[in-house]
Amino acid sequence: MVSTQRIDAYVSQALVSLAILSALGIGFIFSKSASALPLFARQTGQSCLACHAGGQFPELTPYGRLFKLTGYTQGVRTDIPLAVMAVASYAKVSSYNGSDSSGVDFPRDGTANITTASVFCCGKITDNIGVFAQYTHDLWASQDASGSWQEHSHIDQVDIRYSDRFIDESHDFIYGLSLNNNPGVTDVWNTHNSAFAPVSSYVPAGNAIFSSSALPHDVPATPILEGLQYSAGLSGYFYLNNALYAEVGTYKASTSGLSFLHDAGVGGPGALSTRLSGSFNPYLRLAANHDWNANSLMLGIHALHASVFDDATLINSNSYSTFNDIGMDGQYQYLLDPHALTLLFSFTHENQNYSGYQHTANSFNPSDTLNYLRAKITYVFRARYGASLAYTQAQGSSDLGIYGASPAANTQANLSFNHSPDSKLWVPEVFVMPVQNIRVGLQYFKWSQFLGGHTYTYYSGLGTPSSRDASDNNLAFLYVWLAY
Repeated sequence: MVSTQRIDAYVSQALVSLAILSALGIGFIFSKSASALPLFARQTGQSCLACHAGGQFPELTPYGRLFKLTGYTQGVRTDIPLAVMAVASYAKVSSYNGSDSSGVDFPRDGTANITTASVFCCGKITDNIGVFAQYTHDLWASQDASGSWQEHSHIDQVDIRYSDRFIDESHDFIYGLSLNNNPGVTDVWNTHNSAFAPVSSYVPAGNAIFSSSALPHDVPATPILEGLQYSAGLSGYFYLNNALYAEVGTYKASTSGLSFLHDAGVGGPGALSTRLSGSFNPYLRLAANHDWNANSLMLGIHALHASVFDDATLINSNSYSTFNDIGMDGQYQYLLDPHALTLLFSFTHENQNYSGYQHTANSFNPSDTLNYLRAKITYVFRARYGASLAYTQAQGSSDLGIYGASPAANTQANLSFNHSPDSKLWVPEVFVMPVQNIRVGLQYFKWSQFLGGHTYTYYSGLGTPSSRDASDNNLAFLYVWLAY
């Protein structure tokens, strides 16, 4: 029987080797001359509608899923494989109830912001190797002790693939390997990716008030599967006859030769992904898919086992907790011009088993559970006008240590009256694309429950406790999204 240490060594060696080969391939891309045409459209000769449902990035059509699964290699390699994206936004919270200072507790509320900008390096390297890599600059990343805003640039999503495809009269078989920094970026149905996240719907950026305040922009407890960005993952996958998909991978902390997958500022020592124990934290994704006429239907399951060191200072010890996620998900699409309709759902159950250290230091229970549900419907007309409705619900064990401990003075925190993570969030949205590369949208975040009820304890910037209604966190969010 092969030991866990030997498995860790094999996986680490494979990850570093694939990273080196991919870096050499990216360098070969940049040796060519410049091009000013849109990235994947230039490579494939197809319009945005071919790959994205209703032209809305990043939600994929059946053709878009095949393009990703074949490693972004279809078409002719572009000379300079770069794209850019920027988001400007404005947000207004419903109420400052309980705040000592709205400027401290809700920074940038009611103020227009150029929120983020990203550069993408994407596309074909060889006939079998391709890459999707995003580097982001956040103009409102954090505030220092004096209240001044700090900018931050960081690696974002990374997916480097090797793939091959075999087709005959009765079989269409795609297989490949992916080096990536979170399970969501590999998933061609976007179950755990930004397209499905209720916080920003399709828009991969929030308003600056989300960065440094206690204002919730997502449910307060999510499975670890949603929090592994900036880890290092290696997965193998296959797709048979456009009907059966399987992916098996493992994740580890992105250290040493894999540190290019890690954002030291956002995914710092406190992040779950930087505290993964060993190299064998397995991930499984299975899906059955059926395409007919203008319709597409997928049903799938997903699972993850992760061991996480309890503290960044304890990564050389045996003090770690384990998280076991298992769930199911599905997607239905109807794509027939001028209509594009997509329905998504995902349910994940998580068992959290704490070490003795974690039980003593934080949790009052030796173990907890969490149920996490998301659903979303999106309709786009003539690839220009659209609307969506997203819903997120979290329900879990009551735990006085995690959801009920009083914070230290002069800190911000949201605490449950009944020590529960239970929360419900609705996000309706309307949007328009006046031209292909610009999207303007309006979202409304409506909380019907937060931390177990309609009210919870809010600690403001001066450490003063007060009662705050869940509806006080309701938020109007206006954005302009440019991608080219």
